[in-house]
Amino acid sequence: MKGFPLAKEGLVFVLPPLALSLLFLGFNFYILSLLFFLVFLFFLYFFRHPRRTFQGPEDAIISPADGRVMGIDEVEEAEFVEGRALRVSIFMGLADVHVNRAPVGGVIRRIVHRPGHFEPAYRKDCDTRNERNYVLLERDGQRLLVVQIAGILARRIHCWVREQDAVKRGEPIGMIAFGSRVDIYLPQDCESMVELNQRVKSGLTPLARKRGNA
Repeated sequence: MKGFPLAKEGLVFVLPPLALSLLFLGFNFYILSLLFFLVFLFFLYFFRHPRRTFQGPEDAIISPADGRVMGIDEVEEAEFVEGRALRVSIFMGLADVHVNRAPVGGVIRRIVHRPGHFEPAYRKDCDTRNERNYVLLERDGQRLLVVQIAGILARRIHCWVREQDAVKRGEPIGMIAFGSRVDIYLPQDCESMVELNQRVKSGLTPLARKRGNA
């Protein structure tokens, strides 16, 4: 389904209401047909998978998710990055595109899925308590970590890549069904190009760059 404008995980949600809408229409149950058609349109919109191409600088690190920047801070990440990192947290609302994309081109070095709770994604400790999926990328000897975090509505994290896969910048790597937050951990020599509460788009918004680069 590469290039298809609908995420494949959405088919199980999109097709049943469409079928029921057509079925009720055939029996002249127009109100029920309309209701199921509206449900079909909602899921069609929610699982949309737009094609996106970044036209900015080659060294730019782009946003892995649509949403609102809810945090920018320096943290210690011992397991994957193995040191200090710049973390940018993005909250994904229901109206956002839920497909996640590679922030840089590189190789997938490690993928780890951790079960957990389904608490609101705006809580500060949800990155250690909620269900989450870690995707570690390596580019030119540097490590970047993308963490898909489920929220109160999100009950399924989908990862579309495997360890040792080579990915291009902006390539889809997964999605979080019905929510909720994506964190990206960047090398210490990077500086943020976004601000708190700024709206960003996956595959389009420059998120960070190396310090000193114009």
